[in-house]
Amino acid sequence: MTALFVNRSDAGRRLARRAGERFRGRAGEAAVVVGLAPGGVAVALEVARALAAPLDVVVARPVTAPGNGTPVGALAGEEPPVLDRRAMRGLGIGEEDVAAEVLRQRVELHRLEKLYRDHRPPLPLEGRTAVLVTDGVLFGPAVHAAVHALRGRGPDRLVLAAPVCDARSAVALRRTVDELLCLHETRYVHAAGPWYGDFRDVTDREVVDLLRLRPPADRPPSYSQP
Repeated sequence: MTALFVNRSDAGRRLARRAGERFRGRAGEAAVVVGLAPGGVAVALEVARALAAPLDVVVARPVTAPGNGTPVGALAGEEPPVLDRRAMRGLGIGEEDVAAEVLRQRVELHRLEKLYRDHRPPLPLEGRTAVLVTDGVLFGPAVHAAVHALRGRGPDRLVLAAPVCDARSAVALRRTVDELLCLHETRYVHAAGPWYGDFRDVTDREVVDLLRLRPPADRPPSYSQP
C-alpha cells in the first residue's frame, strides 16, 4: 500500500485545506477544534491553525471484557460508555461485568485530560461549531464515544474530520454528526498506520506540547497553508 500522507502534520495540512473550503465565511471564529488524543491532536493542530480556532482535546478510553481483554466499547468525557452489545452477548457478559473496568478507565481518562490540558478546564462548546479531528476513522467505538461526549457539551454543530475513514464506520457516524469531512474513504480500514509514511506513536508529552502550540484566538483564518 502506498502511503497517502507523509505524517500526521502533512495529513492535518491537507485536511485543513478541505476544512477551510467548507468553513470559509461560515464558521471560522465560531469553531472549536478538538483533537482525539493522542494521534488526532497532531492532525487537529494544523486544522486549528488554518481556521484560527482554539484547540482542545478529548480522550477516549477502551472498555474491555474481564478476563480476556477483548474490546467491547469505549468511553469519553462524562457520558456513559458506548458499548458493543453484540460483542458482549457473544461473550456472555452484561454491563455489570464491565462496570469495574468502566470506573478504572474513567479514572485514567480524567488523569490524561488534566495532564494534556495542564489542569485547564475544557473549552466551552455551547453555541459553537465543534470540529472533532482524528488521524483515522476506524471500525471501532473510540470515535463514537468521542462524538457522544462532545455532543453532550451542547455545540450548535458537530463536524467530524479525518484524513482516512473506513466506509462502514463513516455510514454509521454520518447519522450522529452534522457533517463528516474525510479526505480518503475506503473499505476495510482496520488501522490508520498504513496510510502514513510516519505513524509513530504520539507520546503524552508530545500531546501537551502540541496543545501549547494552539493558535491565538485573534488571528484571522488562513485557508491555504502549504
